[in-house]
Formats: sequence, structure tokens, C-alpha cells
Amino acid sequence: MAQTLWTLPVASTALLNGTSFQKLPGRGCALLCEYEDDNDMVVSIKLLFEGVEAFKCTYQGACTPEMIEDSYDEVVDVGSSEWLRSVQGQLISYGSQSVDELKHLMIYFDDGPCYEFICRAFRVEDAVSSSESL
Repeated sequence: MAQTLWTLPVASTALLNGTSFQKLPGRGCALLCEYEDDNDMVVSIKLLFEGVEAFKCTYQGACTPEMIEDSYDEVVDVGSSEWLRSVQGQLISYGSQSVDELKHLMIYFDDGPCYEFICRAFRVEDAVSSSESL
């Protein structure tokens, strides 16, 4: 059973421009999103996945019902999945000895996509700025 690590503070339908994905140097990935809070302030959120060994993106039609139900607007730790065990096995055969700390994390946004990461760490950064009226 998936364990929730973090929940999006608003429904993903309220995100201003959806979600953008960034591949970062040093085996990192980020998901960026913005929304307006009740005071018309724009809140930017950066979900950071560190020590990434593998990642994938699956759009709505290719998602299983479990992917949607288990991780809708939440970062979840899937636990010991077939994909995690496969990546760990490949790393061991390559000579890596640090595979026990790897996690299979997943988040699904409304209408997709579902992002998945085999990584070592996860954290969230957020910032608030005033929105400009034109």
C-alpha cells in the first residue's frame, strides 16, 4: 500500500499553468507548479527528487486505475514495486552497493500525467509572490 509523503495544497485543477518537469544536474528532477492563494498571491512549488536513478511520465489514457487512485495530487512512496526491484537489481549487477535507500515515488495530476521516480530523496520548496494586476 502506498504511503503519502506530501499532498498538493490545492487541487491540481487549480494550478495556473499545469506542471512543468525539469531534469536537473547531479541526478535530480523537479516538478514545478503555481497557484493563487486566497489573498491573490502566487505560490510557486518545486517538488525535488534527488539521487534519481530512473524516472517516467505516463499520460492519463495509459495510467492504471491504481496509479490515479493511489497518487492523485499526492507524492506517495509506492513501496517495493517490480520497477524498483528491477532498477536495484540492475544497479547491483553494475557494481553499486547503495540500493537499499532507493524509493519508488509517484504523483498523479488531474488529467495526467503521472510522474514516477526511483530516487533517494524527496523535498519541497515553495515561495510566495504578489500577483501583478495589469
